[in-house]
Amino acid sequence: MTVADHEPAPERDLYVLIRDFEQFVHHASRVPLTGKVILDEDDVYSFLDHLRRLVPEEIDRARRLLADRDRLLEQARAEAEAMVKQASSYVERMARESEITRKAEEQARRMLAQAEARSREVRASANAYAADVLDRLEGILRKALAAVAEGRQELQATLRAAAHPSGTAAREAAPTREEAGVEDPDGQGAGWDEEGGD
Repeated sequence: MTVADHEPAPERDLYVLIRDFEQFVHHASRVPLTGKVILDEDDVYSFLDHLRRLVPEEIDRARRLLADRDRLLEQARAEAEAMVKQASSYVERMARESEITRKAEEQARRMLAQAEARSREVRASANAYAADVLDRLEGILRKALAAVAEGRQELQATLRAAAHPSGTAAREAAPTREEAGVEDPDGQGAGWDEEGGD
């Protein structure tokens, strides 16, 4: 499985790229008896390049969402102010008419309370929406950074393994004293075998 099998489409989001990278690592060739995998350097860098392109896009999207939140807050504030002014004007106008003064005041108080409640509701909703957007963005960035760190570690492990292949093979091929037919006068053959494996 290569990065060509996971070439991101233009609409691909960050979650899909991270999932594909996990699959890429999962299906990579493994080094026997080590629990390590062999990753193609070009494929890893290709994934990282896609990641670098997607992260700014996610950040821009978050900024747009925050701008929308600010716009909604401003609109809600303007609507609330208009409702408050309307209620105040209504109070002043109705107060001048003596026979319905009491009813006018009651109606105005209700309108004012509704306007204030509406303003609080919209403000709370917008803040909750912004908090949710920021939480999602934080999760996306954490996963992105974790994927980058994992890819870098796998790449470094692969490069180290590729740089010292003969040393590893020699250590695996080295016999113990018992296998070589050499007696251990001190009865510490196991210790010699462990040192030989270092």
